Amino acid sequence: MAYQALILRNPARAAATVQEFEQLGIISRCAQLIDTVWPEDRSQLHRIGEELVAGRFSWLVFTSVNTVHVVAQVLDGRQLPADLRIASVGQKTTGAIARLLGRSVHFQPAEQSAAGMVAEWRLEAGARICYPHGDLASSTLADGLAEHPVEVSECIAYETVDAGRGGQPVTEAVAAPGINILPAEQIGATLEELDLVVFSAPSVVRRFIQLAGSRLPSRTQAIAIGKPTAAAMERAGLPVHAISAQPTPQGLARAAQDLLRRTGPSGAAERTAE
Repeated sequence: MAYQALILRNPARAAATVQEFEQLGIISRCAQLIDTVWPEDRSQLHRIGEELVAGRFSWLVFTSVNTVHVVAQVLDGRQLPADLRIASVGQKTTGAIARLLGRSVHFQPAEQSAAGMVAEWRLEAGARICYPHGDLASSTLADGLAEHPVEVSECIAYETVDAGRGGQPVTEAVAAPGINILPAEQIGATLEELDLVVFSAPSVVRRFIQLAGSRLPSRTQAIAIGKPTAAAMERAGLPVHAISAQPTPQGLARAAQDLLRRTGPSGAAERTAE
């Protein structure tokens, strides 16, 4: 029989991970626990957009794909200045920047996290940095930037709410055909069937605890996407059996394969032949 996994993220963004898991003999379901929605007051966002187009900043920094979507919609076709440099937290965000803004990035840390940016980003004195982010973003990057002689303008690009609680979503993505979707309220009753649960963000951890508590069945292994998510799991009392070194479908697949090989009597691919 195959392994069973639950991926806790928007099904519309999980298709590539589902495909990677399928190649390992892992059958996946997806459950969306949070939504990213526009702030009720967008005046600050629109002001930032005007300042970006006018050349007010020397750097624009993105720490999530959601923020790229927001900025692209605020710009509404207007071009960013050619001399504006762009920093990205990681590969997926960099891809979104190329796709939605038509720009390449000038800095991306080897460790794809806010902590990696703080450790690796070398900024010139007097740099003017535009930093839009979600309402639940950690203070890691802002605190790190405060240690440099630079000017930082922050603004809330989107808000994180429990899925289905209202608000206008930042994106209206549709799940790919064939994705198995698990309603959030059924998670608790399904845990005993699962070999793997993938946690994608600290806010997802918070909502999972509300829905299913902090205990996992002994057979169920938990994977965190990144160190901030792992830290949130530990604070909540959830076990962390593996941390994906890279926040990509391939990185998750490697983490899942290594974990199942360590904890099971045989590898994922071998178990499918049972």
